[in-house]
Amino acid sequence: PKIKMMPTEKNKPKYINDINWDRIMSIEINQTKLDFYKRAFTLYRDTGMRRSEAILGRLEGHFLIVDAKHSKTGIEKEIPLDSNQIGIVNELHNEKDTFLNNGNSIDTFKNNFTKVFKKICNKLEIDASLHSLRHTFAVRRYLQTKDLYRVCKELGHTSILTTEIYARFSFARLEQDFPTLSKVPKIRVLDTQKGATHNSQSKVSPLWN
Repeated sequence: PKIKMMPTEKNKPKYINDINWDRIMSIEINQTKLDFYKRAFTLYRDTGMRRSEAILGRLEGHFLIVDAKHSKTGIEKEIPLDSNQIGIVNELHNEKDTFLNNGNSIDTFKNNFTKVFKKICNKLEIDASLHSLRHTFAVRRYLQTKDLYRVCKELGHTSILTTEIYARFSFARLEQDFPTLSKVPKIRVLDTQKGATHNSQSKVSPLWN
């Protein structure tokens, strides 16, 4: 028999607003290397990279190179980093090497980030997961640039249709949830790959522009 598929509305992605982010960064729980995890969470939030990309990527200067075999899209990615983010990636890779040298698996290492973040969110009663940090990057960049195609490129999406889910949030809503971004003055920045200028915010890292 023929079965007619009825379209269903997709849920909006869950992101973490400024208030809840401050709560996450301020929490103190019984967790080994909590400060290290917080730095890693900040890296994910500020770069939009996926969990495995930070762990399996390799540093080349100011870029994290994610080989095609480690990329969800099967395409090599270049993720620009500032000096602080490079330091966090190096720390993460050192922790990974130590963990593996002690006879543990890479999957366990990756899952620890998910578990610790969920532990914090449960403690604070925040409905979010580690992947919410990628969503947070996306909506923040959408608010900063007002350019969905730019966000699509930075996330590494192969289709703008995937990125359009973030356009379901109004700028007024995002300005409310991220007041630190909505109050800084706009500047003109250069997209070096397109040779075109875009409106952005002065708080944006120059490596992204």
